[in-house]
Amino acid sequence: MISSISSLPLTSLPASTSSQATTSGGSFGSFLSNAINNLNQTVSGSESQGVNLAAGKSVGIEQAMVAATQAQLVVELTVQVRNRVVDAYNQVMNMQV
Repeated sequence: MISSISSLPLTSLPASTSSQATTSGGSFGSFLSNAINNLNQTVSGSESQGVNLAAGKSVGIEQAMVAATQAQLVVELTVQVRNRVVDAYNQVMNMQV
């Protein structure tokens, strides 16, 4: 059972740090755009696997569950990053000048 799960194709977030973004010449906007595109691809892939599974096509339930879990984690991560950015913005706006 474990060997069949380990052979599943996994999509992962690009491993990017602020130092990589500055050395490669990328901006925060392009990093954010790439992250949102990755989120959209992960969620749409999960949805399509779920639809294929419900339609009885040749999609293993383990593949659909892994894709759904990956999509859930990516969405939760994105929400947490958004919350941190909003908190930081609010702190900056509350600073006295």
